[in-house]
Amino acid sequence: MTISMRRSSGAALALAGLLALGACGSSDDGAGSATAKSSDKSSETSAAASTQAKGESVDAGDVATRMVAAMQKAGSGTMSMDTGGEKATGDFTYVDGKLQQHTTVPVEGSEMEIISVGDFVYLKGLPGQAKPWVKIDPSGDDPVSQMFKGIAEGGISDPTKMAENLKGTQAKVTSTDGGNTTYEFTVDPAKALGDAAAPTPSPSASTPPLSMTYVLDGQDRPVTISTSVSGQAITVTYSDWGKKVDISAPPADQVGPMSFPSST
Repeated sequence: MTISMRRSSGAALALAGLLALGACGSSDDGAGSATAKSSDKSSETSAAASTQAKGESVDAGDVATRMVAAMQKAGSGTMSMDTGGEKATGDFTYVDGKLQQHTTVPVEGSEMEIISVGDFVYLKGLPGQAKPWVKIDPSGDDPVSQMFKGIAEGGISDPTKMAENLKGTQAKVTSTDGGNTTYEFTVDPAKALGDAAAPTPSPSASTPPLSMTYVLDGQDRPVTISTSVSGQAITVTYSDWGKKVDISAPPADQVGPMSFPSST
């Protein structure tokens, strides 16, 4: 496959990273009830979280539940993702419990824009396309759509499922400083990400664990979320909570289907 396919793959992986590291929004019909349950859980446990001491062990699923509820309560914000030399930046907002996101991602020496609105993802910056923006439908059967389907169904875009996936994983409080609390834990990618985890080459092959660090502020909102595996690290930094964010799909006349070039 040509560079066009490789760059679209990079965009899918970049978006997966952004969503997996905390900017999550439920895409289920029951998003409202799920959000309400998360908010209830957050209100019940925030007081306990504020008194957690260094060295204490807590359930990572409970930490994730509180964090997601706090993000949804804040409603919007700004984020940047550092992948070790390159940085993606963007804004996000929650609308009726669903995440909307506009991100600029460095891919192969240039930039790609990603807009996630409703049930669709829009990419700008792919070469060889008839329109500036490409529309991705995760329910499609082409390879790129299937990547996004795996992201959507693997628990990454559903914060309730992500928190459930982490249930039973023990996190340790490693720091309480300046109103922020740092949690560190290690988890099997298959447990954390479900169907979106990368498959192993063979049934007997093992996958290296994910090392994760959550730094949450006094309201349980993420300050930074870091993930490392096999020497590769990604750190997401959050700021500007509650800022005014307006994200919408690109103009219809600027959007087209993805063109897949011939391999010949």
